[in-house]
Amino acid sequence: MATVVRQVREVSAGVAVTVPALKPRVLFLIDEIGGIAEGGTERQVLQLIKLASRLGYEPRLAVLRGTEWLTEEQAGCPVYCAGVGSLLRASGWHSCLELVRWMRCERIALVQTFFVEANLIGPWLARLAGVSVVIGSRRNLNEWMGPVIRQIQRLANRFTDCILANSRVAAETIRDVEGVPQSKLHVAYNGIDLAVFSRLHELRDHARQMLGVAEDEILVGNISCFREVKGIHQFVDAARIVLEKEPRMRFLAVGDGEQYAQVVERIRHYGLEDRIHLAGQQTDVLPYLAAMDIGVLSSLAEGFSNSLLEYMASGLASVATEVGGNREALEGAGILVPPDDPEALAEAILELRSATRRQQLGQVARQRVERFSLARAEKRMKEIYAGLLDAKGILPKEN
Repeated sequence: MATVVRQVREVSAGVAVTVPALKPRVLFLIDEIGGIAEGGTERQVLQLIKLASRLGYEPRLAVLRGTEWLTEEQAGCPVYCAGVGSLLRASGWHSCLELVRWMRCERIALVQTFFVEANLIGPWLARLAGVSVVIGSRRNLNEWMGPVIRQIQRLANRFTDCILANSRVAAETIRDVEGVPQSKLHVAYNGIDLAVFSRLHELRDHARQMLGVAEDEILVGNISCFREVKGIHQFVDAARIVLEKEPRMRFLAVGDGEQYAQVVERIRHYGLEDRIHLAGQQTDVLPYLAAMDIGVLSSLAEGFSNSLLEYMASGLASVATEVGGNREALEGAGILVPPDDPEALAEAILELRSATRRQQLGQVARQRVERFSLARAEKRMKEIYAGLLDAKGILPKEN
């Protein structure tokens, strides 16, 4: 590790990097992408690639492992699969050095890292490659981070020019837990393309027929990965409580993951197979949003939820757990409940039996979500990238 630190310092201090004069190349470095619809961060990275192209950069995507299926056409830019296995083996570090060589050959001007390992090793590798600007990303509150990982991350943070957080609460956590100075922290909210949600009403009737939901029934939906942190078990438990009091309710969960089989068994145990529909993982969630009357986010921990933004953009009344940036996103445009509390979650859902109450919250949510539009995200990205690159003399001021 000491050798790597010394090499990084030598490279960052003494190597001049040649980059394209007109279109600086921006690399998005991520651990892996399990699928196009895998999760919020994966979708955000693919969105950032499009934004980077529109802003006049040449984007590249590098994945550390497990994403050989991803084509250039799917990603929207050239893709490099590093094939990094375990960093406890020599082969893993050999793959890292190959990634460094590739970054040099590609003349990467800026690297932005995503997920755990890319944030831990990406800054070191980028500096070894002579990359001028390195940006870390934090999209959750890192509750999992133990003391050893925290110390490694603190060292890696020294080689970043800034760290982007997707919410104020995430930025505060980075400052307090990782000791990152406020001057290196920037908040860049997830962007959402509001135009996509403008015609959901046209899909509603067909979508509800597809799901077998009657006109007078109230459909409560949850769009998230089936991982423990997303609280899908609590969502099912809340559904059981609600259905004992309000048989007009129907429930929908869109997603997949490691806990899918457990969720199926839980639904079967409660005898609710005909009241809770599992749609699996979907690349297009718009029909499901169109069919829904209430959107639920039952996470036990969260950064800044894309699903919650989608509910808001769809004009849905939302119930969310008070974790991460959920309060920051809603600010009165939905109902917040404690995490891991199915009874409180059920009570909030039952509060939305009133169509008037749902309509009221939905209208407020649609107005509130304008603050997280794709146009604002693009403007913020332009400011941050241009400022950092211009400070290194890479991007002409007139750009």
